[in-house]
Amino acid sequence: MSVRQVETLPDWLKLPTKVQHQFFEHAEQEAQRTKTLLLEQKQKLDKIHEMLRFQNVEQNDSWKNWRIAVVDGSDSPVLSERVGGRYGTYAAGYHIYEGLDLREEDYFSGAYVDDQIGSSEASQKVLQLVTTELERRVAVECLDKDVDLILIDGPFFGFRPRCRTIADKEIRYSKYRKGRDLTKMLVALSQKLLDSGKVCAIVKRIQTAAIDGWTIYKTGSQNLATRRNDKELLASFMKKGEFFSYSEHFGSYDAYQYLSRLGWAFGRFYTTDTGRSVESIYEACKGDVERNIKSDLGDVDPRSILRTSRVYLRASYPAQPFALEVEPDSDLPSALAYCFATCNPASGLPIALDLIDHDVGIPRGFTQEFVEEVEANLARDPELDKFEIETRFSSLNPQKQE
Repeated sequence: MSVRQVETLPDWLKLPTKVQHQFFEHAEQEAQRTKTLLLEQKQKLDKIHEMLRFQNVEQNDSWKNWRIAVVDGSDSPVLSERVGGRYGTYAAGYHIYEGLDLREEDYFSGAYVDDQIGSSEASQKVLQLVTTELERRVAVECLDKDVDLILIDGPFFGFRPRCRTIADKEIRYSKYRKGRDLTKMLVALSQKLLDSGKVCAIVKRIQTAAIDGWTIYKTGSQNLATRRNDKELLASFMKKGEFFSYSEHFGSYDAYQYLSRLGWAFGRFYTTDTGRSVESIYEACKGDVERNIKSDLGDVDPRSILRTSRVYLRASYPAQPFALEVEPDSDLPSALAYCFATCNPASGLPIALDLIDHDVGIPRGFTQEFVEEVEANLARDPELDKFEIETRFSSLNPQKQE
């Protein structure tokens, strides 16, 4: 069989026959496990559904007279690992609409290079941060373009996790000397966007389990806990055109951050022997959240990071709900109306966000091609040793295609 024929086969058939059969068995076992879980949780879901309230999005056409910017960015799905370094590429851009009409667009890009020393995970984290920094700068520039609303992709402070791991890392060929300098600038840019009251963050990847934490807090036990993230839970309940508000259920806009921690940590802290109260564990979880923020972002007031309000919207079915994250005093009803009215039925997201995502997406194989272009430029330079160039740009793992 030719190499081309192998490449067109389904990935399953590329494995050895014995391994293929083993994975059929693994899939059957996982299906049975999932069936058991779903049947066990059906009664829990019915009870949780009764505890939640959903509202319908009110029709509001004010956005039709607005200037609306959408900002997004992307980076290399994988770093190009060469003997002489690690390479990543990234891009960001914006579209500005008047109603549904595109009026302005622009795009920006960059390359990140790191030494082939130490953890590649740290290099990947820095690449993600420099991508987010470019996105934030583009969004800040849009504030000066007389816009009424800006959509950004991802939470305002979604970059925070694991920033502590790169705080002391030197960033080569950058205006930021250390990772903590980059993180500090990201916090400042994100807070400027949040303070404007014009920015709405669209959150697709949900990791919070605040509803689990809320049921634990209300009942004092894990009897209704499902170990599902909030998006999965709400997808079981929400109808098209409905939204769900954390603050209306939990009493404050920031409580979901603490309740999510409670949902994750309660089982570790609670025993009938110690008799520790749910309130005591909840207060400990609040302390954990705030300490983690300081560990990741340095000398910041955690309250300045936690001052975002989240609601979930289901704009289309069967597409999944997504979250809107805003400054608590911003014009949320108009943002909800815009996202609902302009949703792409396939993704359930505002179609303008899908369009900018398409335009700035870095294809999986692009970074390899970029590095090959760098190598080709050097190969034409008569001052350089061709053997050294070949050595530096050789793949770190020739068995794996990037």
